[in-house]
Amino acid sequence: MKFYLEKMLNKKINLVHFIGIGGTSMSGLAQITMNKGIGVSGSDMKSSNYTEKLVAKGAKVYIGHDEKNITDNCDLVVYSAAINGENPEILKAKELNIPLMERSDFLGALTKDFGETVAVAGTHGKTTTSSIVSSLLFNADLDPTVSIGGSLDLIGGNYRVGQSGYFVTEACEYVDSFLKSHHKIGIILNIELDHIDYFKDLDQMKKSFHQFAKILPSDGVLIAYGDSKDVLDVTKDLDCAVVTFGLKNTNQWQAMNITYDHLGKPSFDVYNNGSLFGHFKLDVPGEHNILNSLASIICANHLNISKEIIEDTLSDFQGAHRRFEFRGEVNNIKVFEDYAHHPTELKVTVSACTNYDYNKLWVVFQAHTFSRAYYFFDDFVNSFKGADFVIINDIYSDREANSFNIHAEDLVKAVEDRLGIPAKHISEFKDIVKYLVDNTVKDDFVLVAGSQTINQVAFDLVDALKEKYEG
Repeated sequence: MKFYLEKMLNKKINLVHFIGIGGTSMSGLAQITMNKGIGVSGSDMKSSNYTEKLVAKGAKVYIGHDEKNITDNCDLVVYSAAINGENPEILKAKELNIPLMERSDFLGALTKDFGETVAVAGTHGKTTTSSIVSSLLFNADLDPTVSIGGSLDLIGGNYRVGQSGYFVTEACEYVDSFLKSHHKIGIILNIELDHIDYFKDLDQMKKSFHQFAKILPSDGVLIAYGDSKDVLDVTKDLDCAVVTFGLKNTNQWQAMNITYDHLGKPSFDVYNNGSLFGHFKLDVPGEHNILNSLASIICANHLNISKEIIEDTLSDFQGAHRRFEFRGEVNNIKVFEDYAHHPTELKVTVSACTNYDYNKLWVVFQAHTFSRAYYFFDDFVNSFKGADFVIINDIYSDREANSFNIHAEDLVKAVEDRLGIPAKHISEFKDIVKYLVDNTVKDDFVLVAGSQTINQVAFDLVDALKEKYEG
């Protein structure tokens, strides 16, 4: 990485400053940078496990954004898409003529230094699939470098620095970030309209995914979900090989003979061009994870990873953190959390809950961005089917104003009127926790869903339940 960035910027790099260093992706990139022997500083609005880990490794992390955080010995400033152009550190970097680079450009430069970059794209499932692929490469002793959007126990966090030419990364479509990548293997899991604050319609999204696929060289491979016409549309006119997967027999790779245990965890056979490849069992629930695993199996087979390693890895894989993750059980009240923030994700997660035995299913949800809540309003409402009680937190938006006049109370009313499910709007996390402690009973099930700060409710709820029932 150091060589390519120095070549790109035509200067020696000794110190990189990351604005928004506490973000999942940014913190991973910062740690990879440090492991390459380059000094790191950065800033964020609050401390976190990610920033504390960086400080422990020697990074200088500032809490709060201030022009004083940028010093004249800084050689490069990297910023996330959430940082606007009036940020005082960006303005200071411009004043000092320090090169600025958006996160996706930095990640793209990073991929240049690896001969076998695996980029996982799709509206849903990127973190889970990139985590499975990373686990497969790790267990096959291929020593991968990894940068993913969640924490994976096997690699001890959201990043790993390897010494081989393998690099596994999520390829995010927001603001076309994934078009900066230089990948040899591409995976497209699905395409659904999302990020309405950037993409005007599905056609624009498909054009971006097609450009992502076009990046692949002639000796590369695209692994594409063949049950989706939208995905198949973007696989046309490519120089690379295209391998399709799915549940239909029109795919080259197909999952068949699917069965589920009482918790919705599947077992299935995989066929390659009509011939049985193997039988696999997952420790994570849902049909969506069959598809995530199938894409990962194809990738592993392409890299000549043995079937035995694939079988063992999939049977042991328990998911990345914040993907239907168990947070605790008190008085037989189970508490799970999930990153779901698109209605399709929320729907399958609520469905996964219904595989458990419980008295009442409580769903706590925090929508992310006003535009997503507005344009997918009906889909969000329907995604709560199966819940017995719904709590809606304030809509979280870190990158847009509420020009849509959409509010959490609108979701509450629609859930009650259309689905007949009791619902309540609660703004403060502490009040959500108190309401749940006061109203849940033995054998209830609580799901806390959302991609932003709402997951704190799951941790606090478990602690509060312990205090109530265990003293």
